[in-house]
Amino acid sequence: MRRPKKGFKLSLRTWILLLVLALVLGLGLGTYLFIVSDLPPAESISFFAPPVATKVFDDQGNLVSEFFIERRELADLDHVPPYLKNGFICIEDKRFYKHWGVDILRLFKSLLLNLTHMRVVQGGSTITMQLARNMFLTLEQTIVRKLKEIALAIRIERTYTKDEILEMYLNQINFGQGRYGVATAAKYYFNKEISEVNISESALLIALPKSPEYYSPYKHPERAKKRRNFILKKMYENKVITQEEYQKAVQESLNVVEHKKKKRIGPYFLEEVRRYLELKYGPEFLYRSGANIYTTMNSDLQKTAEDILNKHLNALEKDYHLPEPKAKFDSLGISDSIMAIPYLEAALVLMDYHTGEVKVLIGGRDFSQSQFNRATQARRQAGSAFKIFVFTAAIDNGFTPADIVLDLPIVLEIPGVDSIYRPSNYDRKFLGPITIRRGLQFSRNLVAIRLIRSLGPELVVQYAHNLGVESPLLPVVSLALGACEVSLLEMVSAAGTIANLGERVKPIFIRKITDRDGTVIETANPIPEKKLSPQTAYVMTDLMRSVVDGGTAYRIRRYYKGPAAGKTGTTNNYSDAWFIGYTPDYVCGIWVGYDDNKRIFRGATGGVVSAPIWGDLMSHIDTLQNKEFSKPSSGLVWCKICTKTGKLARRFCPKTREEIFIKETEPKDSCNLHIYKGGNKFQEDFESIR
Repeated sequence: MRRPKKGFKLSLRTWILLLVLALVLGLGLGTYLFIVSDLPPAESISFFAPPVATKVFDDQGNLVSEFFIERRELADLDHVPPYLKNGFICIEDKRFYKHWGVDILRLFKSLLLNLTHMRVVQGGSTITMQLARNMFLTLEQTIVRKLKEIALAIRIERTYTKDEILEMYLNQINFGQGRYGVATAAKYYFNKEISEVNISESALLIALPKSPEYYSPYKHPERAKKRRNFILKKMYENKVITQEEYQKAVQESLNVVEHKKKKRIGPYFLEEVRRYLELKYGPEFLYRSGANIYTTMNSDLQKTAEDILNKHLNALEKDYHLPEPKAKFDSLGISDSIMAIPYLEAALVLMDYHTGEVKVLIGGRDFSQSQFNRATQARRQAGSAFKIFVFTAAIDNGFTPADIVLDLPIVLEIPGVDSIYRPSNYDRKFLGPITIRRGLQFSRNLVAIRLIRSLGPELVVQYAHNLGVESPLLPVVSLALGACEVSLLEMVSAAGTIANLGERVKPIFIRKITDRDGTVIETANPIPEKKLSPQTAYVMTDLMRSVVDGGTAYRIRRYYKGPAAGKTGTTNNYSDAWFIGYTPDYVCGIWVGYDDNKRIFRGATGGVVSAPIWGDLMSHIDTLQNKEFSKPSSGLVWCKICTKTGKLARRFCPKTREEIFIKETEPKDSCNLHIYKGGNKFQEDFESIR
């Protein structure tokens, strides 16, 4: 009989070995899958862009600031000197062009060396592994992180060429002082383009990444020089440089440039830009995208305004013995409000009202002490500056500059309250029947009160909002005297609408935004909106010229002789001093006061405090002092009137003027007070009212 075939049998030992092998393979596969599970895919590696500072430019294209977490300027490998490239390779990764992301030989050598010394003596990371760590991984010292570093380095090698890896590495390195990348480091330490650095300077750059703080050429120059010379020796030994080049370079001093702390121009302006960018695009875009922000700020005008504002505030503090600029702030060192010993604060906005471009923004005296922007964030009572809207509404609704309004006491009942309201003038005096022009020129409160009662507070609110005020306004009679809280920027914008013949152009701070490659992301294109007839706007400009020429803002003429129109503003207890005015080129508003609303000093009116600052500023920046305000081509007439009665002047009227009127609103009747030479009893009675 045939014997049955024996089946293929495995011994117990073999089964155990196979089981162990399967476990090892399974464990290895599981470990691999765990390691690579949260690594970025090849696609994201190929699109990786290192964080680059967002650059901010003024209206002349000058770099004025940067927003960054890592300050970095990217460099093309072609622009990097060969001794710098090869120097990095000989120090960091000699076999860079030979390995596939991991140098196994170097890895084992460093492992043995570190075990022998029982501490980390030498790192085994290649340039690719360092790049992987810097790009995507944390700096934690664990085996898992090291394995991830190796896996990611292999992926990077599969995705990029060696030169591309080297270029990314050179743009990724931290050189200290917040500077990342060789191009940024060259600018900071030597004020040179990367292509211009010499061998000695290159060696210092190669020396820094090991420990930027420890080898800082500013804090530890001898230590930095010793490290640089060590790098030079290695470069010579690895034939990166010749012996002659080595001997010359090792004798050179460090030659790093000194950095004096410069006063930042326009910090409140830049903060306004930063807040806008972060709100619209987010922090990732703001600090890491490398975008280019082209602002409307004019650096020269900004600096001039800051200097002039500080000069006048310092003089006020000295002349009136006001507290010095000293304050206590919260424990974080950042204050939005003054905690103690408040000092005189101010805000200023200068805008080209034709384009809406804000050229100057000052939100306070010292940004390092208080980042609260008093030009855009603060809401203060406008005082008599708000009369701009009362008189604009009046002119647009049939009143004329020659109309007579009583500047006499008035008592008003407050609806719903068992109380009365007795408004008065600043000087507690009364001028009797006066023209609307004089009422605005000398900021007569009782004239404004009578006008708003005639028009209705709701209509005045409508005009204020239409012209550019965005804050909520309560429609009450006291609104005529500025019993409302508005921002300086709103007041400047609204006055700019009048200056621009009734066309409102919203304020802008940014002209254009591009990405790091120059592709346009956003462009400002403000469209003028017609809010007021050109005729009404021009009549208001003419009225507000009287405020500057002999009115409450007469002090402007000590500084500025060109055409100007505007309105002063003062609140009760002299806690706010305003001037809002414009020239044929710019509209500018100034507010001065204390953050805690205390009195500046007795008599601190807008005409005394703010108007001189405005005049001084305009005398420095508005060079076209012979330029005139634009006027409508039609719809206006001028008539010679009697300044007492506001009617057409007779030959015996003692004081006359050429008055402006919107066509069809000019007076038809002649003066009935100065009928013949020498006057009459009626004239004497009229005069006695004053």
